[in-house]
Amino acid sequence: MGNFCSISISCDQLLSGCLDFTFRKAFYISKLKENVDRLGIAVEELTDLHSDVKRRVEVSEQQQLKQLDQVRRWISRADVAISKSHELLGDGPQEIEKLCLGGYCSKNYMSSYRFAKKVDRGLRDVADLKANGVFEMVAEEIPAGSGVPRPSETTVGLESTFNKVWTWLREEKQVGIVGLYGMGGVGKTTLLTQINNESLKKPNDFDIVIWVVVSRDLKPDTVQESIGRKIGFSDDGWKNKSFDEKAMDIFNALSQKRDEQKIFVQTGAQLSKAPEVGKWEGVRRVSLMANHIEHLSETPSCSNLRTLFLGSNLLSTISIGFFQSMPNLTVLDLSNNESLLGLPRDVCKLVSLQYLNLSRTGIKELPTELKALEAEDCILSRDESLVDELQCLKELNVLTVTIRSAAALERLSSSRGMQSSTRALHLENFHDSTVVNFSSLADMKNLDTLHISQCWSLEEMQIDWERELQKMQAPNNLAHVATTERPFRSLSSVYVRYCLSLRNLNWLILAQNLTFLSVSRCPNMVEVASIEKLPEVPEVVENLKPFAKLKAVELLRLPLLKNFYLNAQTLPLLKDVRVIGCPFLEKLPASQN
Repeated sequence: MGNFCSISISCDQLLSGCLDFTFRKAFYISKLKENVDRLGIAVEELTDLHSDVKRRVEVSEQQQLKQLDQVRRWISRADVAISKSHELLGDGPQEIEKLCLGGYCSKNYMSSYRFAKKVDRGLRDVADLKANGVFEMVAEEIPAGSGVPRPSETTVGLESTFNKVWTWLREEKQVGIVGLYGMGGVGKTTLLTQINNESLKKPNDFDIVIWVVVSRDLKPDTVQESIGRKIGFSDDGWKNKSFDEKAMDIFNALSQKRDEQKIFVQTGAQLSKAPEVGKWEGVRRVSLMANHIEHLSETPSCSNLRTLFLGSNLLSTISIGFFQSMPNLTVLDLSNNESLLGLPRDVCKLVSLQYLNLSRTGIKELPTELKALEAEDCILSRDESLVDELQCLKELNVLTVTIRSAAALERLSSSRGMQSSTRALHLENFHDSTVVNFSSLADMKNLDTLHISQCWSLEEMQIDWERELQKMQAPNNLAHVATTERPFRSLSSVYVRYCLSLRNLNWLILAQNLTFLSVSRCPNMVEVASIEKLPEVPEVVENLKPFAKLKAVELLRLPLLKNFYLNAQTLPLLKDVRVIGCPFLEKLPASQN
């Protein structure tokens, strides 16, 4: 007699599972055309941002600054995302042609489903890169200048001649050539050495300084080769060019280094007032952060200005007229100026503005003129006092908000416009709240990054578990599937710091698209999450796969932490794990590799 095996499967179970699988596919497919269109717009915006960041890097490197590692990684990731997106967009029309039945079905169902998932993933990647691509700095370590210092001797009697030549070079625009003459030994070379070295201390006055020795038997070719080598022309192709062609190359290179990419940086220079307006002319980027500037009272003429960083000063007033001649300004950072109570009316002249940071200022309301701006991609950052004001902006697509009370969070969540616009959210200094309702955050469809810090008394992040878990069930109704919104569906990065009373982050189990998590300085946290603490909704809980998309995790200075996620199996995508100061952690989060 042979052995027999009997298997019994409920038809209802089987049908429900099949319908669940089919409905999820149909949902992806139904969004295909819309998502392809959205991807086209998003990748175009990312490409512009990518080009701008690369230009800033090129400018910085021309000034001998060192590119930041995070910027280099972002550019690399953006290159890959843009390339992949263009491939998807190229295949888009062909895949869309396969759709039928109003877009809910396809002539090649599996092909359309796979393609739709790729487009959805591409949208998320591009959104993540856009949200993290606004860099305050792209390089560091400003050098003394863009030339080579030369040994110099102490001199006596050359001061007046030096001052005269230096004034001509810096302040007389009509002076293009200064000649020094005299018999041997009077100090011509010494004076030139002093001018060379002084110019390197003023990197914003001279784009490039070249020292070339011309021998008594003048050979123009030799001089030209020396200049070309100093500015980067040294390959064989350039050496084989004619004298006139080389002259034109040098002229073009020096011209480009001079009017197109000029930047003006005086960060942390102890300035008590802004530089005189003449120095702003022709500049594309200005950074005057971390100084002691109190007033901006003049009207600089800077039609080429693109970015202006004025954060961490002592600003109290900005006079009418200051923004009058900045039609191309796209980035304005006024953060950390607590005495700044308002903006002048001519802020409406900033018709190209895309990023405005007002965090930690004393501004309570926005000028009426600013509310009329139709900025396509405006990012504003401010605490709860501006929540109502921000709702008045006509075209608010991307928003970073800092919230400092449970009441302000409730006000934010009550606005549909703010909910859909908020991309990054900072919750900080909730000193009087032990419980905060997080259900409103679960509905923010574009919330990508969440920072929670210095909430000393916060013990619990409350969630309407039954409602949120029911959202995650696939109902037997196709139309309902198309409108069902999963909780925290765009949330990819979470940072939790200095929450002294917080014991867990169970709500993260609902964040199915989380890729990065950092938890630090939470002395009472025992576990990050546990599925055992969820309410009894077995059919949903069993299908949950928390942290399935997690790629990197940081656990820092958590002295009572015993578990990351008690029920966790291996995490399939986890690549980077950093653990410091967690002496009781029993098992590290680990990938299947």
